Amino acid sequence: MLTLKTLHTQVNQRVCTLFSTKTFFRYCLLIAVTLLPQTSSIADEYDEIEYLFKLTLAELGQVKVSVSSSHEENLFNTPSSVTVIDKKTIETYHYSNIREALESVPGLDVYQTVIDRNIPTARGILQSFYSNKILILIDNIPTWQPIYGEGSIERININDVEKIEILKGPASVLYGSNAYSGVINIVLKKAQENTTQFYGQIGTDNLLSTGISTQQKFDQLSVFASINIESEEGDTYQVPNATGFEFNGEPNFDYANYNKTINTNLKLNYQKHSVYFNSFTYKHSFLGIHPSYLGGGGKTVENKGALLNYKYQTLFGKTEMLASFSYDYFEREFPVSYDYSNVIRLAGNRLQSEIKFNYLTESLNIEYGFAGEQRHSQGHDVYNAITDEFIRHNLFNDEDVIEWSSYARFRVNFDKLSIMFGSRYTNNSNFGHNISSRFSSVYSLSEQQSFKFIVGQSFRVPTLFEMYFDHPTVIGNAELKPETSTSYEFAYLYGSDKFFMQILGYYGVYEDIIQRQASETGPPQYQNTSKFKGYGSEIEIKYQFTETLSGYFNYNYIQGVDEEIDNNYRFVPDHTISFGLNKHINNFSLSTYGKYISSVEGHLKDISPQFIINANISYYHAINNLALKHVLSIKNISDSDMLTPEYIRQTSNINELITEDFGTRFNYSVHLSF
Repeated sequence: MLTLKTLHTQVNQRVCTLFSTKTFFRYCLLIAVTLLPQTSSIADEYDEIEYLFKLTLAELGQVKVSVSSSHEENLFNTPSSVTVIDKKTIETYHYSNIREALESVPGLDVYQTVIDRNIPTARGILQSFYSNKILILIDNIPTWQPIYGEGSIERININDVEKIEILKGPASVLYGSNAYSGVINIVLKKAQENTTQFYGQIGTDNLLSTGISTQQKFDQLSVFASINIESEEGDTYQVPNATGFEFNGEPNFDYANYNKTINTNLKLNYQKHSVYFNSFTYKHSFLGIHPSYLGGGGKTVENKGALLNYKYQTLFGKTEMLASFSYDYFEREFPVSYDYSNVIRLAGNRLQSEIKFNYLTESLNIEYGFAGEQRHSQGHDVYNAITDEFIRHNLFNDEDVIEWSSYARFRVNFDKLSIMFGSRYTNNSNFGHNISSRFSSVYSLSEQQSFKFIVGQSFRVPTLFEMYFDHPTVIGNAELKPETSTSYEFAYLYGSDKFFMQILGYYGVYEDIIQRQASETGPPQYQNTSKFKGYGSEIEIKYQFTETLSGYFNYNYIQGVDEEIDNNYRFVPDHTISFGLNKHINNFSLSTYGKYISSVEGHLKDISPQFIINANISYYHAINNLALKHVLSIKNISDSDMLTPEYIRQTSNINELITEDFGTRFNYSVHLSF
């Protein structure tokens, strides 16, 4: 019997075989040029390029977002504070991946731990090894795995993205448990016209990346399909040993960053129906569970996943109905010994369904719905990878989690003022009932100027890992309580043809945050921490100096109310600045972007201020029916380490981790459209 898991494995094996050959880039380029339609024209393509560079910031402020409500609204009117990384920004600064794009957003950082990478973190609320406090959406479809609770931004390649919507702060009323500190909605390109795009990239650190996507429209059917692969292996460097202690008996720990990603997407829209399928494989090196060579350090973590979603959308008078069903599968394997005599294998899946209604008039919006979910573990076990012999179970007494919820939101629009109030009731099979609420008001001085006041609550139930894990490195705790939070936020937005600004301040109270705590009698155990508070401000500025010169400046400030007693804000830098500048000259585009991070405390010693800067030069031209873009990029011109505090294990021999930004790198990419 061919199961979805078997099919996913077979597809990935064949894709890996196909992409492993060095000549694949040449074959794809030859096929792309050979199959060019002789009647096509690139005039529309270059009209789009000119449009991107000449689009006013007032128009960008009117870009519709859907992450904060079931119907799309612009940034000035949406009842949440939302940051959008739009298509123009992605095109202008040539971000290599979604991680780079997210790091430009004020109030959002992407962390690395000894086990996992690319952990989005909103407003300084630290997570454990895995990203389980920020919800990842793909086209408004929640995706995360039930054992660790993490979502993965590696599921999507940046070249397939139309825009990224980021909502920071509590969002449980909108999305339920895992939207504790924020939501990231990755919106895929839409088939508005028949277009096929191919790209290839080479660079230092053995970088090789390639992919192809197509957008096609057939009467009432639209199709988007893509496949991407990327691999990179950096030079070996020595992990900083802060105090001279050995890494579990090893005086030095030489390490090299390695990653390989394959992802595929298929999106079909026909009349009122839509189907979406995503699969991905993501392999990366890690520092080991200790960290040490003996604990698997330098070896590879392999993640795989498949997401299948169906939506039906229709309209009854002034009421819109949306029904959705998703199957989300995930598996992971990684060694916990140097010789593969101990390998951890885990797998799990989520079944999710939702139906919601939205009654919308000019003065009133009523949104309500019902959602249900089953989270199932297929095991978290230790094997001998050489003999394939089972050794032990790591999850004990785990059981399926059944969760259902109902929610309602009411929004009343007056002349210049709109007020929204909503609540979500959740029933969890392990943790009983929860009610989270949200209030927001938007006062519009004009179409491009508004004030917002938001009060939001959020909660997150413990994962299967945090409750049932039993291992020499850490023990779960079935007595854990859900995490809760309340935040207060005030924002001001202003836009014109040449200027866009969003300024906000917030204050948050966080209770029962789950962290691993050291034990004097045995391994660390997951425990709820005491309540802590924090506040901050975020400034987001975009400026169009001239028709061909633009830039952005983002500033973020975070402060704990009492950093002496919490184990969170003391590992978070107070100040972060990100910036970008772009100059468009005829067919050329020059851009630079970077980030500054102030000094931050480590558990052994402080980490000095850090600065990174990147630069691109791109050239657009045409050959017959083919539109081409060439991009030469220099990453990390300053050759910075970009260190992250090792805030989870807090071992006696390591104070910080070097992120994937390590070292200066040169990349060249070519993009073809026809």
